[in-house]
Amino acid sequence: MNRFGKVAIGVAGGFAALTGIGWIGLHVPPANLDMPHDAHPVLDMVAVPNGLPAPVQRYYDVAFGERVPRIDSMVVYGRARANFGIWLPLRYRLSHRPGHTFERYMEITWFGLPILKAVDRYVNGAGATGPVGNEATGPAIDQGANMILWAEAPLMPSLWISDERIRWEAIDDEAARLHFPFSGRENGDGTDELIVHFDPATGLVDHITAQRYRDAESGKVPWRVDFLSWQTVHGVQVPARVAVAWADQGEPWSYWDFEYLFWNVDVWNVDGAETATDRNSASGAGDRDAPLAWNALVQVGVNTTADTSR
Repeated sequence: MNRFGKVAIGVAGGFAALTGIGWIGLHVPPANLDMPHDAHPVLDMVAVPNGLPAPVQRYYDVAFGERVPRIDSMVVYGRARANFGIWLPLRYRLSHRPGHTFERYMEITWFGLPILKAVDRYVNGAGATGPVGNEATGPAIDQGANMILWAEAPLMPSLWISDERIRWEAIDDEAARLHFPFSGRENGDGTDELIVHFDPATGLVDHITAQRYRDAESGKVPWRVDFLSWQTVHGVQVPARVAVAWADQGEPWSYWDFEYLFWNVDVWNVDGAETATDRNSASGAGDRDAPLAWNALVQVGVNTTADTSR
């Protein structure tokens, strides 16, 4: 179990052990984190290129058509449940500069109130994961965090066709391999890879598989993300819910609902040395959940019926 999981189970177990009411508190879905007000700038479009593997081409035809919104940045708000020995509710804010950096700020909650704050991030080629102020780092964490940049691309539809550093490789009519940049890979060629499996009935992404480090102590483990449901946002299809699993656990360890999506927003300069949580701390705000700065905000999708009970 990683550092976040060990701390989470300790804190949540302490609350749950207090009384039966304490246990009930771990089954109360939290409200979403505070969100900014929305605006509606025009989204630029990018043409779908020729020469993609057949299932990738079909996915873009079905989900987007001939042109795809160009996504330069993205923020998602939502809720999830994660199994760290017991199922825990959490809420999160996910920020991406597609293909370069991301940060997922999370709060595990009890009766809807935060009891543990944590972060996953990948900034300047370095990953970090764990409780805020006690994150795990290192080469294994870097590999796993970099993979998240590319596995979450269905939320940012232009990434898989507009980034010149990636390469698609055909496998069969239902799968294709994505090669993407990662300087820390053992073979030294500066890339890593994941396999995207497509639903033969719908053409949408069905699941993603890869070899990924779970933590700094263990070796790579087969990792899988299942796309359980989809939603229409600005006339295109993006994921609404995913399940994440490690092969040696036999079942998903977490379910994530993407409830509010914002495209092409100013999320500060997350390519710089400091991250959102660092900026909040340095500003003297004291609250690491202080909101980011936003400009040209567009709310592109809302899923208010997402089931967070699992």
